[in-house]
Amino acid sequence: MSTEPEDPRSEWAPLGWELEGPVEQPGNLPDQRDGEVVAWAPREGPSPPSRNPVVFMLAASVLLAVVGLVGIGIGVGSIFFNRDAPLPEVVVVSGPQVVSAPASAPRLQAPLAEAPSEQPRSDGATGSDQPDSPFVPDDPVVTVARAVIPSVVLIEVNPSRTGQEIPIPPDLDEGVPDSGTEPPGERPRYGQGSGIIYDASGLILTNAHVLGDADAVRVQFADGTRAEGVVVGAAPAIDVGLVRVDTDMALRPAVFADRSTVEVGQLAVAVGSPFGLQQSVTSGIVSAVGRAIREGTGDGAFVEMIQTDAPINPGNSGGALANRFGQVIGMNTLIQTDGQVSGNIGLGFAIPSDIALNIVQRILNGESTDLGYLGVWGTDPEIGEPGALIIEVEPDTPAGEAGLQEGDLIVNIDGEAVSTFTELAAKVQFRVPGTEARLEVVREGAPLEITVVIGSRPVSQQTDGQGEE
Repeated sequence: MSTEPEDPRSEWAPLGWELEGPVEQPGNLPDQRDGEVVAWAPREGPSPPSRNPVVFMLAASVLLAVVGLVGIGIGVGSIFFNRDAPLPEVVVVSGPQVVSAPASAPRLQAPLAEAPSEQPRSDGATGSDQPDSPFVPDDPVVTVARAVIPSVVLIEVNPSRTGQEIPIPPDLDEGVPDSGTEPPGERPRYGQGSGIIYDASGLILTNAHVLGDADAVRVQFADGTRAEGVVVGAAPAIDVGLVRVDTDMALRPAVFADRSTVEVGQLAVAVGSPFGLQQSVTSGIVSAVGRAIREGTGDGAFVEMIQTDAPINPGNSGGALANRFGQVIGMNTLIQTDGQVSGNIGLGFAIPSDIALNIVQRILNGESTDLGYLGVWGTDPEIGEPGALIIEVEPDTPAGEAGLQEGDLIVNIDGEAVSTFTELAAKVQFRVPGTEARLEVVREGAPLEITVVIGSRPVSQQTDGQGEE
C-alpha cells in the first residue's frame, strides 16, 4: 500500500488538464522558516472620548436660535428705519366684464346670434366627432346696428336737379345752384338727410330742417330700394317733420324708448347718412340728458336734448340714436362746432324720442304745433337753490292771469325739476297750448303751488337763456 498522497491535479482531468510524469517543484521557492505566533494585545494609553448625540443636538439648536434672532432683528430694524417711506403703488388690472341685459329688457328686432350646435365640415358632414371651434359673441355695437339699420333711410330733397347723388351737408343752410343761371332768391334748396321708419304704413320721422320747404322727397331704404315720399307736416320750431311713402315693401318700424330710460354714460349708437354715406354707424356714450339747446330753425325754440359724443356729421340729421337694446332713444339733430371745424368735435345733440313722437301725434291728429307760452322775463339765480327766477311778468298773459309775481322762483313744473330759466323755457314751449301746468314756486322763502294755463307763443318773439318765456 502506497503512502504517497494523490496528485491533486488529477482532479483537473475532466477539463483536459491531464499531466504526465512526476511533478517537479520549482526551484525558486523561498526556504521554509519556522515562525512563532505572538498574541496581539491593545496599546496601552488613554482612550478617545465618546461623542454624546444629545450634546450635539443641543449645540445645533442654540446655533439655529441665534441665527433666527439675528433675522428678526434685521426685519424689525428695516421697518423702523423705513417707516417714513411711501407705500408701494399697487396696480389692479381687472379682466373684461360681460354685462347681460336684464330679464325685463325688450327683445331686439333682429335676433341675437346663437352658437351653432354642430360645426359644418367642407364635405357636408356635421363633424360631430371634431372639436367645436370657440364661439365669439357679437360686439354690442354690431348687434345694435343689425337691429337699427333696416329702420333708417336716406332722404333726398330735389335730387333731380343734377341727376346724381349729392353728397353735400343736408342741413339746407345754404342753397347750392345747379348752373348759376337762376337768381339767388329763386334757387331751390336741396340736399340729403336721414329718417327713421315710424310705422309699417310708410310714415317716416325726420328733422324739419332736412325737409326745408319741400313738398316731396325721395327716400332710399337700407336695401337700396327708392321711393317717392310726400311731406305730411312739420313743426320747424321743434325741428320735427313727417314724410309718407307709398310702397308695397315690408317696412321695419323702429322701436322707440322713452327718455326716462336714458342715463348718462350708457352706450349710444348713431345710424344715418353723413355726407350721403348711407347706413353709416358710429358709437359713443350719452354725455348728458335734458340739455336745453335752442334750435337754429323756425322761431328758435329750446328743446331738452340728449348730448352724445358719438360722431355725428351733416347728413346724420333725422337719423337714429339707439341704446344697447336697439331701441331708438333720440333723433340726431344738431352738432356744435368751434367756428373753425365744420365737422364733429364730440358734441352732438338728439331730440328725445318721446318729444319727437309727441309732435308726430300732433301732426297726425291735426293739433297745433305752436310753442307753449307763459309771458315772463327771467334769469338764473346768482345764489341759493336752483330754479328760474322771474324778474318781470307781462300783463294779460298766462303768467299774469295765474298770479305769478316778480321775484318768484319756479323750481318745478308738473313734477319735473327746473334748475335754470332755459330749462323752464324748454319745458313750457314743449307743452300744448291750452293745457294746464302745475308750478311749484318759492315766494319770499315760502313754497307755493300755482296752476297756469299754457298759452300759444307769438311767432315773432324770440327766447334766450335770460329773456322772455
